[in-house]
Amino acid sequence: MTYMRYKALVLSGAVVLTAAVTSTIAAVTMRSQAPKVEQAQPAPPQQTTAQSPQTEKLNSPVVKTPAAEPPSPRQAITLVDESVQSPEFVKFLDRTKQAVRDRDAKYIRSIVTPETRFSFGEHRSIDYFNPENPKSPFWTSLEKTLSLGCSQEAQGYSCPTVFHQFDEAIKKSNAETDAFSAIVVVGQNVNVRSQPNATAPVVATLTNEIVKYDTTTFQNASNKDALRLNDPNSWTPIVLPNDKRGYVSSRYAYSPIGYRVLFGKEQGEWKMQAFVTGD
Repeated sequence: MTYMRYKALVLSGAVVLTAAVTSTIAAVTMRSQAPKVEQAQPAPPQQTTAQSPQTEKLNSPVVKTPAAEPPSPRQAITLVDESVQSPEFVKFLDRTKQAVRDRDAKYIRSIVTPETRFSFGEHRSIDYFNPENPKSPFWTSLEKTLSLGCSQEAQGYSCPTVFHQFDEAIKKSNAETDAFSAIVVVGQNVNVRSQPNATAPVVATLTNEIVKYDTTTFQNASNKDALRLNDPNSWTPIVLPNDKRGYVSSRYAYSPIGYRVLFGKEQGEWKMQAFVTGD
């Protein structure tokens, strides 16, 4: 729009506005003797104070604030566990989950082969993760990959489902979020808290949604160990669709390029063929 056209529109709008104001003043003058009617005032928005549970819960109250602007589009994701199509694999998966809970290094070694990939670069063996140490990060990372169902592959299954279903969700929402900057929050009414602890106020809730990873907050954090995505007992900083920042329990936060495990059959037995992170 050119400046001259813009100016003309403004001037024409001013004429209409002047006429409207003149008409309104006249109407008010004619009704000046009418009795006044008391108008009810809307009640101010109530503030709900978040409770302070000892452990993280999915459905604690949200601190409500007046909406300053329309909410930004939210990116939902549908996750389907395809492993249920194979009772044989489900049985193997249940056994593997139990071994992870028991920190059973002997069992893990029994399903690993010399060809199992543990990185996209140089070759690593299972020894790199030191599974004999029950406090090794390997255990919490593997536990998280197995807690969300699996997607069917040509030769087996990959877990969790997030890796394969993220791209489809982005296409449906026409969003520009890429896998490196995204976090998938999985669960019903997952709390987003103002600080990385279970007693901090809840600022929002998310249900199976894609948000952005808050790289700035992580880089500026004095205690980065408290913000570990792969540790279910840690916290993940995120940016909400309305650009507000918060933290979700890492138990419900997944990266589309985070750790994933691939299982396939070798000589009739299920084996771990890869346990990798990255793209």
